[in-house]
Amino acid sequence: RTILVQACLLIDLDTRCSGPLLFVNLSSPSEGIIGLKVKHFGGLAPQKHDFELFPDGPPTPPAIDTSKSSTSATIASGPLSAVASTVPGQYGIDFVPTSDPKHILTFAGPKSQAVVNLPSKWATMSASNTGLMTTDVSANPSAVSWPAFLRYILIEMNLAGGELIYGTGEGFGSVIKNGQAISMWNRDGGTSSEQQYKSVPFYLSSRGYGVFINHPGEVEFEVGSEKMSRVGISVVGEELEIFVIYGPSPKEVLSRYTQLTGRPGLPPLWTFGLWLSTSFLTNYDEKTVTGFLEGMRERKCDVRVMHFDCFWMKQYEWCNFTFDPDMFPNPAEYLRTIKEKFGVKVCVWSRFGFSPINLLIEDSGNASLSVVNSYISQGSSLFKEGLEGGYFIKRTNGNVWQWDWWQPGLAVVDFTNPAACKWYGDKLRALLDLGVDCFKTDFGERIPHIEVQYFDGSEPYKMHNYYTQLYNKLVFNVLQERFGEHEAVLFARSATAGGQRFPVVRISLAGGDHES
Repeated sequence: RTILVQACLLIDLDTRCSGPLLFVNLSSPSEGIIGLKVKHFGGLAPQKHDFELFPDGPPTPPAIDTSKSSTSATIASGPLSAVASTVPGQYGIDFVPTSDPKHILTFAGPKSQAVVNLPSKWATMSASNTGLMTTDVSANPSAVSWPAFLRYILIEMNLAGGELIYGTGEGFGSVIKNGQAISMWNRDGGTSSEQQYKSVPFYLSSRGYGVFINHPGEVEFEVGSEKMSRVGISVVGEELEIFVIYGPSPKEVLSRYTQLTGRPGLPPLWTFGLWLSTSFLTNYDEKTVTGFLEGMRERKCDVRVMHFDCFWMKQYEWCNFTFDPDMFPNPAEYLRTIKEKFGVKVCVWSRFGFSPINLLIEDSGNASLSVVNSYISQGSSLFKEGLEGGYFIKRTNGNVWQWDWWQPGLAVVDFTNPAACKWYGDKLRALLDLGVDCFKTDFGERIPHIEVQYFDGSEPYKMHNYYTQLYNKLVFNVLQERFGEHEAVLFARSATAGGQRFPVVRISLAGGDHES
């Protein structure tokens, strides 16, 4: 059920009869969750890839109750209520526990929603405008000129005294987000900056509620930074929807949040064992790897998985699915040998290029783990297949989008193309036929968004973050169809809201713990 709360007319002082009109709607998709949508122009084309809500099953039917008084309108969804003022000149929406309406969890007060026409020169330092996808000449050779103004929609939610905010995805600063300006825009910035590989537009409050921003594109948070008593939420566009999620305990907030965006999958038992990696050695061979395992055995450290880093393949041929014959002349025999001798699974990994494969052989028989990514080097034997099949993201002029970062002339698989998904999935299935058990989905955060086009016409700006969801979902589904529920696992480097459905989302290793 939906309530149109209020239309806010910003009067033009010259004519007194024109100005932007904001429509503010309240609704409840599930018990204990209330959505607040602010819309300016409503004639937008439907988006092809918004966040998938309630992917695991229907929501809990909310016990909706609506009421009106002389001063307010209320929508109650089980334990959570939203009370909107109807007094002229006293706009505001309070979110309160239904059982204790005087206890305000948070509120959107006067001037808390706005449409802003921002001069583009003031947005040049946003995350989307400062990343390599914008500034690198090969990624964005035309240097597209910006319009004079960018239109933003803004919602501000109140922060009470002493209230603490957590969340917003993987970050490498303070766990408490108060005082920070945070951009939801996946970037490859290592682990020593404000950039993050996993942008999740959700925050958890110490006052017993959470807020999920239902927007897959760039979301900018100002958590008590621009205004100490507000969480500012802004996006480029004509509308913005948030969901206020009640607890009151953090466990209950997260339970409702994961009902909304997807329950975490349960990984197989073996994933909890110790992993040993060759790290980024550029010149290792069978003797080197065997020496690592012997050293761990001497130290009485049980290793569950031996992880081969990317140079198990020849450089600039990532990924060609072939062990470097100079270093591993008989890889099948070598993997069988260390499996029998050390009782380990063998993980071979590569960071860049097409499908860095982690071949994992299980000590009980035939398990294997492969690392993959969606970047395909022009030096890979698979590049020609993707080019001829039309499986890559293209520029608006029809050429394949390519650049030289990490691998020469790499292209990016277009997962909005069903044929590309089948092609990519079949490559993985062929590896499963050989005994591979799992994949590590590497990269996925540096996705072009300027002057590119997707097969299905998706908006590139919103696909930048959401791309990783399509990527991880495809690979996870390939694994699950083969091994069944709770037996599929991938190791994702990039993610967004809903990524918890495809376990496990790893802590980013690109920067590493260099000090240790």
